[in-house]
Formats: sequence, C-alpha cells, structure tokens
Amino acid sequence: MVSEQSPERASIVEIETRGRLGRTQEVAPGTFFFPYFGNVVAFLTGDGIVLVDASSYASGKEVLQELREITDLPIHSIIYTHGHLDHAPGANHFIEDARERGHPRPRVIGQRRVPDRLHRYERMARQTWFINSIQWARRAGPSAEPPPQPPFIYPDVLYDERMTLVVGGEPFELRAGVGETDDATWVWAPQRNAICAGDFVVSACPNVGNPWKVQRYAEGWAEALEAMASLHPDLLLPGHGPAVRGDEAAQTVLLDTARYLRSIAEEVIERMNQGQWLEQILREVEPPPELAAKPYLQPVYGHPKFIVHGVWRQYGGWYDGNPANFFPAPTVSQAKEIVAAAGAAKLLARARELQSEGDLTLACHIVDWLTKAEPENRDAWQLSKELYEARAAREVNMMARNTFKGAAREAERRLGS
Repeated sequence: MVSEQSPERASIVEIETRGRLGRTQEVAPGTFFFPYFGNVVAFLTGDGIVLVDASSYASGKEVLQELREITDLPIHSIIYTHGHLDHAPGANHFIEDARERGHPRPRVIGQRRVPDRLHRYERMARQTWFINSIQWARRAGPSAEPPPQPPFIYPDVLYDERMTLVVGGEPFELRAGVGETDDATWVWAPQRNAICAGDFVVSACPNVGNPWKVQRYAEGWAEALEAMASLHPDLLLPGHGPAVRGDEAAQTVLLDTARYLRSIAEEVIERMNQGQWLEQILREVEPPPELAAKPYLQPVYGHPKFIVHGVWRQYGGWYDGNPANFFPAPTVSQAKEIVAAAGAAKLLARARELQSEGDLTLACHIVDWLTKAEPENRDAWQLSKELYEARAAREVNMMARNTFKGAAREAERRLGS
C-alpha cells in the first residue's frame, strides 16, 4: 500500500505477518509494487521488466501470477537487493516463466558478496532452519531437517560499488552498501524519481544486532539512508512495509532512521572508549525519545538494545569485563552451587515473590538456576512456564516474544515428560 499520509501517522507494519501486507498497486506509471513479506518492485520498460527482488520461494510464485495478470512483457533483469531468503529464492519462478514462454533468460544481478551469502546458506542449512525456528516461533529442534528447497539462482552479473543498468533506454543505478547485510544494493531510478531501498528501509526499528545472525552495520546503514535522502526521491519503495510517497515523507523516514542509528552507534563507541563494559552500556544507552516515538521506528522486529549489541560486536570482543567469565565453569555447575547454598525451596519462594511484584526478568534468572540444577523439579518448570508466558504476552518485540514462547513450550514439554 502507498502511504498518502505523513510517516508520523503511518501505521506500524506487523513484521511477522506471513501473508500479504496490502494490495499490489501501480505506484507510478509502469511501476508496480508488490507488498509481500519481502516486497517486489517491477519497472516496466520498452525492452522488458526490471524486477527488484523476487521475494521468498513461496511468495515469488504469487508475485509472478499477479505480474502476469498485468503484463506479458519479458523479464529483462532481476536485481537482488541482498541474498536473504525472503528476497532472492523467488527468482526460480521468474526464470522458469521465461523458459516456458520462450523468452530470453532474465539476467540476475547482485553485489559481489551475494554468492558468498548463498554459499553460506547452503552450507549452514540446518543451523539456519533451527535459528529461524526460534525467531519465527516454529516448532523445530536443533537437529531438525529443513524442508527441501530449490537451488539458489546465483547472480550472472556481479558489481562492487556502483553499476548502471540501462533497459529500454532508461538507466537504473545500483549502489552497494552495508546495513542489515554486507551484500546490500539499493536502486535509484532517476527518470521515475524512485528508490528501491531493499532492507535499508523496513518500516520498523532497523534490525542491527539480530540475536542469531551474523554481523550487521549500524553506521553503514545510516550512510546508505543519507545517500538516498540526498537524491530527494518522490517515491520510496522499502524491502518491508508500505511504500512512501512524497519528497517530504521520504526525507523524514530516511533521515530519522539514519539519526536513530547514529545516535546509538556514537554513544556506544564513546562509552567503549571510556572503558565501559557491555552490561552498563546495554542498561544505559537509549535512542532519542523523539525518534523512539516514531511509528516507523518501533521495536517490533529490531530493537535498540540489539543495535547496542551489534555495535559492540563490530568494535569489541566477547569479554564482558567479568574475569570469572574468562574460561567459566559450566552454567549447570554454577546453578548447582547456588541452589545448594541457598536451597531450592527458598529460591522458588523468592522467584514467586518477584513474580507477584511484577519483576519477571529477575524471577526468570532464579528459575533458570533451579531448572538447570534440578531438571526434575516440576514446580520450577511450572513457574518457568508461567513467567515466560507472561513475558511473551506483554512483549512488543517479535524476536523476544517468540523466544519467550519457545521457553514456555520447553517448560510445558518438561512438565509433560
């Protein structure tokens, strides 16, 4: 959907939605926006279609069907904004469509690091499936076999920093950046005054510092947003969420998001230079209140605390400042000593007191000691279930909420065994 209103009044996109986020629209003459989970943009030209992203494998099939209700033009090129699984695998359907129609095979274009990402996904398929099962609240254990997937369509054309693609006499400028990924591309269509931002714009707090994923880049993300803003696009087409129309609205979204990222990154770096450790930085660093209140920067997917982690990880190591955690004893051994010293009954009673006082976070730490030290303690598992169900019910952030749901399910499994 296209936002005809100012971004301050735009509604929050529910990031975990599995289905459609709105109706496909012709957002400008010959420019079609497909708002799936993993948005797709189709630019129609005299020499065929320039497709920006292809969505997931499942959604890509639906995008193709809708595209073919609009036009029979051949697909000239598919541009990957990055290699994530909700943006690239749908290319299989467009390649097959060209074969069935007797059209030339679409050219696939990506930043030079895209193949490395796709190779890593092939190598780490089980681990990717497992961590995504936590993030998206799927029921899959560490050894679960991922469902069969078609092979990735690797780019035919790779570029480093910039590339201009001319189709139908019209230029499409590809620009590389680092943000949610290190293989990212955003696309400037100057004749249409439109930018396809990929996941540099996600209609929520930027997903830097994802708890389960590789390094992401707060400052590089801000740099890309500032470069987009300098072009003053009239149409901003994000990787997730609704399109934004109008120079003023686009400037607001782009520059507010850049300031949000820079404010956190700069404070974390300053504190690291002062010798502060991660625990203190996590506790004290917050985004500016006026930016945190923006509806398109809500922590429904990314979170400011995740950004702190991401910046720390980029510039620091794993040591947390506590020498006891250098070659630490196993957490199970620590828990057994704590429970033996304090007494299980006393700890359980204290955890329940904290629960009644509303301090679910501290109560969870105590229960964690109990379940590790006494894995057959049903009272501890019952309280764990209650605590994590309560935390999930009030949690805004999807990743945290799904992690809490997973912990509650594990407690329920233990109680049933």
